[in-house]
Amino acid sequence: MRVLFLSPGDLEAQLERLPLAAAIGRDLNASIQVACPLAAAPLWKLLPVVEKQLPFEFEGVTLADWANLLGCVREPDFQACLNFASGSNLDLMLSLSHIPVRVARGGFSCTATVAADAPASAFLTPLGLQNDPDQVCISLPQKALEQARSKQPAGEGPLLLLAPSPMAQDWADEHWKALEEAVCSRISGGRCQRLQSGSIVQQTAQLASADGVVSSSAVASGLAKCCGVSVVELQQLAAGQALAELPLDSVLKALGIA
Repeated sequence: MRVLFLSPGDLEAQLERLPLAAAIGRDLNASIQVACPLAAAPLWKLLPVVEKQLPFEFEGVTLADWANLLGCVREPDFQACLNFASGSNLDLMLSLSHIPVRVARGGFSCTATVAADAPASAFLTPLGLQNDPDQVCISLPQKALEQARSKQPAGEGPLLLLAPSPMAQDWADEHWKALEEAVCSRISGGRCQRLQSGSIVQQTAQLASADGVVSSSAVASGLAKCCGVSVVELQQLAAGQALAELPLDSVLKALGIA
């Protein structure tokens, strides 16, 4: 079985869809092709069930652009399409395709409609599947993992990776520094490291090599979960209050070292 994903959006949106592809590949023994923005292609390459990425920006595209895209996928025999995009030109092209199952939030080309307010996991329902985000199996190059480990702080104790958000309204830097000090002083051999800049593969390797992650970055949190690493998400701890007002003690309690 072969399934096509039409997946616009930023990395956070792509991460919501990664478990869906994993479930389809695992439970239906399917191979998957993904049309996504060029910046997201390296993320989809980490999922073994994805046999091909089709770089496509989705914004400002013409009927001819859609025709070229669907021309690229016409040769494979797709049994289903999970369409997270929208537009009359796309609907026209999909309606002329031979894909029997076309799941989308709307549009005249879809054969199964997902409610506008439903989570991404609802796209699996027409295929008779359920979402299990804990079963995502990411495959990282051994070289990337070795490079990540070589840059870790010296020592054999547990490593906590800190992933501040690049957004301006983040947790205060003094809190991040105090968290590092608390981990190193309260956990025997405890080590801390900040998530370093790099490619998606490099950052995912850093996260996968850690024993735990504290994150205010939605992308870092999503990548860590895909690697099976425990994550303390500051947004969840803040529970509606401004992230800058989240006390350090709340994070320490969540880590079990208060």
